[in-house]
Amino acid sequence: MRRELWLAVGLVVQLTAGCSGLPAGNPDGSAVPPPPDGGRDAGIRDGGTLDGGTDAGTPDAGSKRFEYPPLQGSLEQYGLVIPQATLDNFLQDPWAPEQPATFLYRGVEYPVMVRLRGASARFFPKKSWKIDFGETQRFQGRRKLNLVAEYQDCSMMSEKLAYDLLAAMDVPAPRTKFVRLDLNGSFYGVFLDIEQIDKRFLDAHSFADGDANIYRCGWKDCEMKTWKTSYQGDWVKKTNETQPSDDLAAILEVINHTPEPDLEAELESHLELESLLRSTAMDMLLSNDYVEDSESYLVHDRLTGRWSYVPWDLNNVDARWWTTYELGSEPFVTHDLFNFTLTDARTQWMYDRRKDLYDGYLPAFSNLGTRLVLNPALRARLLAAIERAQAEIFNDAVTLPRIDAMHALLLPHLRQDPWIDQEKLDAAYPYLKSFVTRRNAFVRQQLADMAAQGPGLVLETVDPRAGVVELRNRGSAAASLGGMTLTNNLRVTLGRNLPAITLAPGEVARFTMADLSMPLGPAGEVGLFDGQSVVGVVDALFYGPLPDGRRYVRSPSGTWTIR
Repeated sequence: MRRELWLAVGLVVQLTAGCSGLPAGNPDGSAVPPPPDGGRDAGIRDGGTLDGGTDAGTPDAGSKRFEYPPLQGSLEQYGLVIPQATLDNFLQDPWAPEQPATFLYRGVEYPVMVRLRGASARFFPKKSWKIDFGETQRFQGRRKLNLVAEYQDCSMMSEKLAYDLLAAMDVPAPRTKFVRLDLNGSFYGVFLDIEQIDKRFLDAHSFADGDANIYRCGWKDCEMKTWKTSYQGDWVKKTNETQPSDDLAAILEVINHTPEPDLEAELESHLELESLLRSTAMDMLLSNDYVEDSESYLVHDRLTGRWSYVPWDLNNVDARWWTTYELGSEPFVTHDLFNFTLTDARTQWMYDRRKDLYDGYLPAFSNLGTRLVLNPALRARLLAAIERAQAEIFNDAVTLPRIDAMHALLLPHLRQDPWIDQEKLDAAYPYLKSFVTRRNAFVRQQLADMAAQGPGLVLETVDPRAGVVELRNRGSAAASLGGMTLTNNLRVTLGRNLPAITLAPGEVARFTMADLSMPLGPAGEVGLFDGQSVVGVVDALFYGPLPDGRRYVRSPSGTWTIR
């Protein structure tokens, strides 16, 4: 985390082997090429009710104490019968479209369509499955099942823990349960059954609008920005597909270009903001990684007029035991607050690993998350959500017994799972518990470090119409601008375009952006960077249009005003 960012802060993994020690197929999970349709699950109508959730359409900041949902007492037995020729075809072509099969449950046979699901997961030996019951048939009220193998997590528990933590905090997120799966009469393994995000999801989570617009992030893009690069996919509308998508463009405009002094009020008006903050807190506590790959959702409830962020693909939290870990590995708990934002050092890590894999790859981070961090009032609310979660639920006294209970539930079944490396399973269980303890300590230390930080170089004035930016040294020591970058694109930050001048405490430097070949538009973004790192942000501002003669100016306390 950038220590200079006073106002903001007050792997490509080599999948060489899974838990079984068998080859994982694709040697680089990050470089899996997208399928022709971008890897998106198409056609959602109805979902189902699973264990582990609470109605959470509009959570209340003053709601009851956070509490994990009841843990299931046993694992249901599912069965799939898939012709051998179809299985062989899936192995040869992991992106093959869905094919006919039979789903079995308690003696009842359901004709279904099946395909492999996931991105890199399609190349793992233990396959994850998407099951479609069709337009008229339902299973437990649901049309589609997502059976996730959790192959890359030897504990099998980290994604379940993430979704249960969201449920505990009354965030609308998929409900989940563990199940056993037989394939063609033989036990195939333990899976996590994850609720589909569809119209049944809206009913199950008490959205006022049972016909809400559901949008899914594009391939490699959950950045909440108004544009995309060549390697990224379009947002996908999953309901009311024939109707215009003007509402999505409108909310992205609110997220990106609301004037900073109005941001908290505008987000409160347009988003289920408390829910978003709690979801973001979960991301911080479990250290959610690879968010750009998650293809998460935005849901527009047209009756309330507000949007909900619904996270997806939480098997990338750092709490997992990666398939590549060796026995004796220590938990990775030092992923900075705040992940998938401009202040996250992991953004540089991901950039270095993907810049040569994708043409035109730029640093990937959430504009929405970054604005939450940059805005003092919203950042304070986010930190409060993190601290409340630590106090009430994500702590040793509450979460470690939850992990014990999950492990006891799963262990007899995982001992039979043909894909499990039993030594790694036994190691991954205490690893997950150690992650919770150590991550909490790391988060508390980061919060304390933030509180001790002081001011330094800042954007003092931004005048978009005049194209003028003023920098001020609000610190107590002289500060040099040599080698630094002033930019109008927070993803293009290594230009090193500022002169080697030194500002004394309180001194101001004025720059015309046109002279730097970076003119300002009426709405956009501007940032000051150290010129050494794509996340070397010193200060930044997302801004919206202003009337003639108005500009953005820092108040004495450091908050943005319009004058």
